Amino acid sequence: MLQTYLWPFLVYYLILFVVSYVVVEYGQNYLYDEVPPGMAPKVALGTLILAGVMTYTHSSFATMFTADIGKTTGLAIAWSGIFILIYRFQPWHGFGLAMATLLLFAGMSTLVVDSMLTPRPVDRLDLTKENKLIRRPTGGGGPIAAPATKPAPGK
Repeated sequence: MLQTYLWPFLVYYLILFVVSYVVVEYGQNYLYDEVPPGMAPKVALGTLILAGVMTYTHSSFATMFTADIGKTTGLAIAWSGIFILIYRFQPWHGFGLAMATLLLFAGMSTLVVDSMLTPRPVDRLDLTKENKLIRRPTGGGGPIAAPATKPAPGK
């Protein structure tokens, strides 16, 4: 349970909170010349919902636009709703910012979660076998000789 749901949720929440806060703060300031009051709790609530949806769908970046296009469409609807209804953007602005943020940072955060949850085999050295060189020396295979010294001038 902890490995499957809690860690991905926390990673999604951390990444999406930072990204959403920056996008909402600068987006509201740039588009409307002011940031609505109480934006931090709104971003925290919106990010909580987005992280929950991302954890539930758990789409992989490799299949996000092919086999899991249905999940991606659901994510796009959720993100647009959050940006329009909770973050208080105008519909076209909210849709555009939501799609840009979804395409960039949902994929990035799924890469992070997938790398955390994928088991890695442990490479061990087999000490019973003779170790072989990984590559051969390029200069003829002999030992490296000391450079020849030039005699001092005037002698």
